[in-house]
Amino acid sequence: MPLSLTLGGCSTSARLDTKYGGSVDAHIVGGSPGSVYLANKQKGKFTLRRDDISDVDYPGNVLALGGVALLGVGAYRLWFGDTSCASPGGAGICAANVVPAIVGLLAAAWGTYSYFRARHAFDDTSRPEPDQVMRPRPSHAPSGPMPGWRKPDPFADPRP
Repeated sequence: MPLSLTLGGCSTSARLDTKYGGSVDAHIVGGSPGSVYLANKQKGKFTLRRDDISDVDYPGNVLALGGVALLGVGAYRLWFGDTSCASPGGAGICAANVVPAIVGLLAAAWGTYSYFRARHAFDDTSRPEPDQVMRPRPSHAPSGPMPGWRKPDPFADPRP
């Protein structure tokens, strides 16, 4: 059980898989109708189009489940164990019965908070689109330079 809590960690970053086979680990900051706003240490703040996302692994779900299991073990030990904490010599037994329940409760609360915060940020579509999609260029537009236009020579002498 401690191994699953260690592997789950206290991470708040989500893993977003793309339709093209890649994946991105980042914090979900918010979103617009067509994009999701993300942030991580490597790239800073950036966006990913919602159409390009195939799957999202939200943070906190492993930690919440591990916390619930640890809370269950702690509650079982409190209910059926020797919880006489009044004697000075029973501090170790008391701690062995109480600590798993407290740690499990805190882990379940943090995991649930992280999960629903990221889920809410992903579902948010209140922000404006980060960049407008450009319309395709008309096919009848000239592909070359305009008549009478010459590209300046970058190596020419600036003094004529």
